[in-house]
Amino acid sequence: MTRYNTLIVLFASISVLFSCQKVIELDLKDSEPFYVIEGVVNKDSLVHTILLSKSKTFSSDNQFDNVSNAVVSISDDLNNVEVLSEVSPGIYRTSNLLGQEGVSYTLSVQVEGNSFTSTSIMPMQVILDSLIFIPSSFGGEGGKIIVPSRFDPPVIQNNYKFDVSISRFKENEGWVRDSAIMIQDDEFSDGLFTQQPIFGTIGSFLPNDTCRVTMSCIDQNVYKYFFSLDQNDGGSATPANPISNISGGALGYFSAQTKQTIEVIVPE
Repeated sequence: MTRYNTLIVLFASISVLFSCQKVIELDLKDSEPFYVIEGVVNKDSLVHTILLSKSKTFSSDNQFDNVSNAVVSISDDLNNVEVLSEVSPGIYRTSNLLGQEGVSYTLSVQVEGNSFTSTSIMPMQVILDSLIFIPSSFGGEGGKIIVPSRFDPPVIQNNYKFDVSISRFKENEGWVRDSAIMIQDDEFSDGLFTQQPIFGTIGSFLPNDTCRVTMSCIDQNVYKYFFSLDQNDGGSATPANPISNISGGALGYFSAQTKQTIEVIVPE
């Protein structure tokens, strides 16, 4: 068998999909509020956004307070550094820092006497080859599940995050984003052409729906963050204390990543 042999991994449910992952125990506490940092550096972009907010206790609502007047900077191992501008409360943005594969980026946040840092190395991009659709038993007659197709480069570890949106053919609601956390690694697909379904809150797609999928290549620490967050409650915000790649006691994540988007009409 050569490294180009096809691996088709078709899981019947989310529980089976993650059954081979080690469950990370979370220590959920009704503690004092934490700072929450969420941000990315994207390949080939000069503009990158960091969100800074403050959490509430675990028993409170999940509406975080945005935090202003922080000093936020991003540097790389090519000796480039930029102090971000606060474009609106709690939203900080670069204007001239190029995202590049293989480069290490370090985030620094200084706020109210606190200091937080995080480093992420942008992986080499894996190309999302295409999207195929297979019949689904969850969405009624004609329902289909998305299957991203890609060749996973051998030897190196690769981790993926997917964002999915749908525009229903028979509805006039515009684009609706799937709220689920959809991640995959290459533990069983290293060096293989891989077709592995992704499952989200949308469920199945119907013929003539328009489907938009963005695949991001993320580093292992960011993958661990989203995996632990999914084990927590499956939400997209930070409810308590998932595993963060940010030092200094803040919640959230900082990700240097590549991303690619494909948009297709679901076939009959």
